[in-house]
Amino acid sequence: GSIESLLTMQLLDGIADDGKRGSTRKECIGQGLGNVASGLTGGIGGCALLGQSIINVQSGGGKSRLSGMSMAVFLALGIVSAAPLLGTVPIATLVGVMLLVCQSTFSWSSLRLIGRIPKLDLFVIALVSAITVYEDLAKAVVAGIITSALGFAWQQSTSIIARESSIPAPVKGGDKTWKSYNLSGPLFFGSTSQFSRIFNVKSDPSNVVIDFTNSRVLDHSALEAINNVAERYGEAGKTVHLRHLSSDCAQLLGRLFGDAKPYKVVESDPDRDPVYGVAEESEVYGDIPLPNVGKN
Repeated sequence: GSIESLLTMQLLDGIADDGKRGSTRKECIGQGLGNVASGLTGGIGGCALLGQSIINVQSGGGKSRLSGMSMAVFLALGIVSAAPLLGTVPIATLVGVMLLVCQSTFSWSSLRLIGRIPKLDLFVIALVSAITVYEDLAKAVVAGIITSALGFAWQQSTSIIARESSIPAPVKGGDKTWKSYNLSGPLFFGSTSQFSRIFNVKSDPSNVVIDFTNSRVLDHSALEAINNVAERYGEAGKTVHLRHLSSDCAQLLGRLFGDAKPYKVVESDPDRDPVYGVAEESEVYGDIPLPNVGKN
């Protein structure tokens, strides 16, 4: 009910276009109090009605609180006092009214977006529309949110890539060149498999740089993935140099997997390292200070 009411309010704000916006807080509190009072007096709870609200705004120009209250009062009087008369209205007439409401509320301009928007968005629109017709709007909104979240996670999980290059060795007495993996994209639980497949441990030189300048380490699974890659290089007798991690990420790696590992070197550069926090349990790692996100 609350979801439908808030969506109705958002739609009416766009239709009215008078520079004012309804208060979602007042809407939820008012609807909650009204439903509680209705239940205590033997009534049935309710929520905003999309069709009636649009007819009220478009046909009568009603935009004030008095308009909505008047519509409710007259509707109640009609049902109570004119029930026999309303019973004589043919069902086909009511169907025609509802079809007219659908015609006026449907965003016909959205049909022009077919073929121009991502397929996932198009699928979500079709899914929400179908569930709204066969079930109700609340279930359709929940299904749309879940589908969009899963689709977004999938897109992000396949977006992490690396640009490979050879860079001069910063120290003498070993390989003349090191291999650098310049990562792009978020590293989180959904992209760890893709991240692990990027590296070619067997053919890489003895020193490898993983540059996180254009990437972000978001959660514990990402930290695990970084450590696993470093251990694979360590088992092959090679060294991994981790560059441009946030201070929070670097400290968490040390806390979780230890600092004294010759095959994993975290190189710190305070002037160029990004500033962000990793999603971890604050109760366990509360003594690790969060980076100052206002720095850059």
